[in-house]
Amino acid sequence: MTALSGLLKNLLKALPALLLLGSCVLYAADGDDTGGNGNNDNSGNESGQPVPASDAVLPDTAEAPAATEDPQSPEDPNQTAVKQLPRVVPNPDASRHYGLLQYLQLHSRESELVRLVAAESEFYGLLLTETRGQPQGGVLILHDNGQHGHWPEIVAPLRETLPAYGWTTLSIELPEQPVAQPPARTSTAEYTAAATPATTEVPEATLADNAAEPSEASPPAATPAADSVDSNGISAVEKTSSDGQDSAFNAAEPALPRLSGLPPLPTADEPQTAAPAEKTDPNERYREQMQDRIRQGISFLNQRGQLNIVVIACGNSANWAADFLLARSKNGATSKTAGNAGSQSKAQERGLALILIDALDNPLSPVPLNQQLVRLDLPLLDLISEQSISPVYATQQRAGSMRHKQRLQYQQIEIPAFDLNYDDSNLIVRRVRGWLKTNAAGTELPNQKITAN
Repeated sequence: MTALSGLLKNLLKALPALLLLGSCVLYAADGDDTGGNGNNDNSGNESGQPVPASDAVLPDTAEAPAATEDPQSPEDPNQTAVKQLPRVVPNPDASRHYGLLQYLQLHSRESELVRLVAAESEFYGLLLTETRGQPQGGVLILHDNGQHGHWPEIVAPLRETLPAYGWTTLSIELPEQPVAQPPARTSTAEYTAAATPATTEVPEATLADNAAEPSEASPPAATPAADSVDSNGISAVEKTSSDGQDSAFNAAEPALPRLSGLPPLPTADEPQTAAPAEKTDPNERYREQMQDRIRQGISFLNQRGQLNIVVIACGNSANWAADFLLARSKNGATSKTAGNAGSQSKAQERGLALILIDALDNPLSPVPLNQQLVRLDLPLLDLISEQSISPVYATQQRAGSMRHKQRLQYQQIEIPAFDLNYDDSNLIVRRVRGWLKTNAAGTELPNQKITAN
């Protein structure tokens, strides 16, 4: 029994090796039946060795199925051209404002949306009427570049909080600032002409006269020695003869005719080609759009009875707000000098104030911001937060320029990082609300009936 059990154990141990050996034998037998003999040219030669790939006999191409012609192949003359879809350039500015309109529609706030038109272009405005019962005036809010009329950091808290303190707010859509275009590339010909030094051209007639009549004052050229040879093996005598031939060739060439006068100018009867139309400068068009939209926003507030106007400009909008208020104050001074003493005109002249929040000097403005502000004589609040990217030197210089001009209504306040809440914890809302109450609060005018004389 012990010997039998030991034999069984040895057989069990050797069973995997026996199975592997059997599979190898079956695989070898299968290979001999399919391609191991010498009659198959594709798998081996008469000696049983494998055939190299270069000497292998390829199957007859006639037996291969013929390739079907593609009805849409380029060789087909009747092939219809594939319709290419137009290339769509992304417009992040339009997408940003369209997303805001969808947000208002989703939250059932379409009543805040008003449509304004300036220079035949339509834009939106977000209007909120005062809810205190004691109207103080109207606030026009200008968002920064790359934002929209309900930007959550500064614009939205102001436009939704100030109505509770008697201020009617209007936030308008502003156009996107144009992107700076790269300079035109100089052509190769212009670059070569600019890089090549200019040479003084001598008229050929002068060369011919000099060659035909040599000057007597010039001493005769010394005959070079016949045995003088340069580094290239050419003697001086050969050089002299060659130069003489060139001079004789230039002397034989006729001179160009001289002009007796300028060609006649075209008369008025002759048709003239129209000059190409001048391209509109995108920067100038952008400045005009900004002024038109600010003017339309203030006019909309005036039509609703808001004569005490405060403009809040954020970031890059500071230049355009200051420029508009400068033009408005000049027009008011002109009308006052001309004798316009109407109560409404006087109210419009007095009801102007400006608030700047993290103001930036716009590179497209023809006049720097500091030079614009020193010319304004109206209540002005300059808020600077820790998130402002304006250089510290620019803000300090602005405050110094205002003190130098004795602008006592100017006030610059630095505030720490602000919260995004819509209550008194928002430092920007709290500062703006307190400053408006002290420096720009208006009074409600009684309704007066206009009687005809």
